[in-house]
Amino acid sequence: MSETIKVLSLFFAILIFACSNSDANDIEAVKDIEVTQEEEIEAPVEEIEPDTTLKPTFVANQDPKHEDKKWVKVHELSDEFDGEELDSDKWNPTPEFIWNGQDRGWYGSERSLFEADNVSTSNGYLRIEGEKFDSPKHSPKDNTNEPAERRYGGAYIYGKTLAEPGYYIEARMKASKTAMSAAFWLKSETKPCTENFNDGENLEIDIQECVGIFTGELGNVWTKDDWAVTSNWDKIFHYNTHRHNSPCNNIGARQTKGGKTNFENNNSEEFHIYAAYWHAEGSKVNFYIDGALEKSVTPVIPFNGSLRLIMSSNFYDWIEETTAQEMGFEKPLEERYTKFDWVRVWKLEDI
Repeated sequence: MSETIKVLSLFFAILIFACSNSDANDIEAVKDIEVTQEEEIEAPVEEIEPDTTLKPTFVANQDPKHEDKKWVKVHELSDEFDGEELDSDKWNPTPEFIWNGQDRGWYGSERSLFEADNVSTSNGYLRIEGEKFDSPKHSPKDNTNEPAERRYGGAYIYGKTLAEPGYYIEARMKASKTAMSAAFWLKSETKPCTENFNDGENLEIDIQECVGIFTGELGNVWTKDDWAVTSNWDKIFHYNTHRHNSPCNNIGARQTKGGKTNFENNNSEEFHIYAAYWHAEGSKVNFYIDGALEKSVTPVIPFNGSLRLIMSSNFYDWIEETTAQEMGFEKPLEERYTKFDWVRVWKLEDI
């Protein structure tokens, strides 16, 4: 009997030890799960790599980069215009430019006025509305003692970061169905001679400028010796390098090197990609249309200083003013927009 009791006592002792050990193992297992869950919660979120699939637009054998270089996007001057508003960190929608308390902005040709409320973004486009005012307006710099002459509204948007020699600058754009211009270009800042980046030079690179509707006929006084009529400005790829007269150089007449070619269809009917490769040493500017080299232009002097990148819509001095209907200003709003699908700027870096 005593032996039986000993055996039973030993059995219950083993059973109690096993149960208590099992509870401890279960607790440790729970702790392990909790630690694992905490580690998962506290683990840093993996950073998403930037999209490197986008490349500059070139057709085969047209890319000017060397094998030891690669194109890198200049984000400060590139925009897909996918937001609900214009990115104010990148762009200024008004030409106002205050220097030492003085507005050195340019508000358009004599019959045009650049206004920020003509600028909007929607459906992935930057849009510049062309409009005919109900009554003429003054610009902020006009003499208000004289009658207002600005009857047509457009806009002037410029990059807050300056473009540099060596950049490849491209935009996919389409003109409006109005007599307003559609332009993509670069210009010296309107600073005093001793302050600008071009040794006082007033320089301009026009990557593209055209109009949506051309008004005027041969022999018309507005068309300046008929050059605009014969150039078909409503179906044109028009590019230039300009050296303007300024108080800093006093060169007299503007010095221009550039070129043009015509499309089969109007600029208002289809998008094109207009681009320029501004050589790093400033001695050449290559102009491209839809990724194909159109012409390599040698400016009259090297363009070797920083320039402002601009998108604009203006009413040119040489456009004949006819009726609002003929000039397209009674068309639906959607047809009165100059549209930029995107702007992309690239620079070369070592691989």
